[in-house]
Amino acid sequence: MSKIVQFAEFGGPEVLRFNDIDLGKPKAGEVKLAVKAIGLNRADALIRQNLYIETPQLPSRLGYDAAAEVIAIGPGVTSVSIGDQVLTIPTFSQAKYGIYGEEAIVPENACWPWPKSLSSESAACVGVQYTTVYFAFQNVAHIMPGDTVLLTAATGGVGIAAIQVAKEMGAIVIATTRKPDKMKALTDAGADHVVITDEEDLAERVKSITAGKGVKMVFDPIAGKMIPILLDCLSPNGKCLVYGILDMSAPVVPMLPILSKNLTLSGYTVFAFTGYPSMGMPQQTKAVEAAKAFLVPRLADGRLKPLVSEMFKLEQVVDAHRSLESNNQTGKIVLLV
Repeated sequence: MSKIVQFAEFGGPEVLRFNDIDLGKPKAGEVKLAVKAIGLNRADALIRQNLYIETPQLPSRLGYDAAAEVIAIGPGVTSVSIGDQVLTIPTFSQAKYGIYGEEAIVPENACWPWPKSLSSESAACVGVQYTTVYFAFQNVAHIMPGDTVLLTAATGGVGIAAIQVAKEMGAIVIATTRKPDKMKALTDAGADHVVITDEEDLAERVKSITAGKGVKMVFDPIAGKMIPILLDCLSPNGKCLVYGILDMSAPVVPMLPILSKNLTLSGYTVFAFTGYPSMGMPQQTKAVEAAKAFLVPRLADGRLKPLVSEMFKLEQVVDAHRSLESNNQTGKIVLLV
């Protein structure tokens, strides 16, 4: 038996409960893990509130990102062995396989090598953040050296990873935050320019920084009322990728700039590449292997540095979720098992 976090009703952090569950043996193509650390994602809070891309069957598990040791493998598993240190990437339904707990079972294709140079808390900050960013920049926006990208609400885990990956690809990074006290964290992560949106006009600053040209790509987790402003920041043929909805209000989408500048406004999910079988999304295996080849060596040698905002014990999962929903973190919140 191992302690597993579940929720049997939708609601706030207080619905999270510990249950003693025997996970059994991994099935074909699955791997059983002893979890060392868990990285929290916005998706974890959304599924708990029934606001996520899937409606889970209750009681539900949750979570994608773990640093762990392989303790059992199912039939047909060849890429990992018992005793391997791995981190997980999001290739599965968190409702079915969720990794919040002392142990977890995940598909084999969710396991990447855990670089020895990373602590458990840092390794738990890799999966969702760095894959989300890599595919958006490499496979969707096709970022090239010298391109300028705009990263909004950039102090979260994805935002920090986005700054680092964009710089590794040779891009010029404009990052935003609401308050000036977060500015240093963004420049430390590598941002070339920081816009304080509570104090500055974002579109005007972007035009000033880019000499009126605009940016090739906007990577945005806000949506809502920001959409017209973000479209105004784009150069001709630019792309605005929305990967979250912090502002749940319905946006007004001005069509004139989309048509006149040939812009693309689209939703984006990492699962289009890593896969989400229960929703009919197969993994793009070659793209995932390319992501691993790009990311893992850079994580190992320190060119990419996951940023831990806060750490809690597993038993403090409710407090950790309250902190997650405060939106005050710089980097990622981690549970230590």
